[in-house]
Amino acid sequence: MDTLIVKVKMKVAQIGVIGLGYVGLPLAVEKAKAGFKVLGFDIQSSKVEMVNRGENYIGDIIPQDLKDLVVNGHLSATTDFDRLMECDVVAICVPTPLDKFKQPDLSYIVNSAKEIAKRIHKDMLIVLES
Repeated sequence: MDTLIVKVKMKVAQIGVIGLGYVGLPLAVEKAKAGFKVLGFDIQSSKVEMVNRGENYIGDIIPQDLKDLVVNGHLSATTDFDRLMECDVVAICVPTPLDKFKQPDLSYIVNSAKEIAKRIHKDMLIVLES
C-alpha cells in the first residue's frame, strides 16, 4: 500500500472510473483537473466516443473543461475493460436502479466487480461510489 500512497501523493496514480454517467463523468473530470491521468470505462460505446471527442453530455460539467482535459491527455475513455490493469485506483460509479419492489438492482455493481476481479493487482484501490 505504501507504493499506492506514494503514487497518489505524487499524482502519478492512474485513476479508473467505471460508469461515465452523472456520477462517474464528473468524478473523472474532477480527478483529471486535480492532475491525475484518468481512464473512464463504459459499456456504451457512444458515451466513450463522446468523451474521447471532448463532447459533454452531463449538466454538471463545464464543456470546455472536458474538452481541455481530453486534448491535454489527462482524460480518455474506453470500452476495453482489460485496461483496468493499468489503473491504480478504480471507482465504480454504475447505476443502482430500484426494481418494482423498491429494492436496488445490484447487477451493475456485481458485473463491474467481476470485471475488476479478473484484472486486480497488488496495491489497487477499489472504491464503490454507487
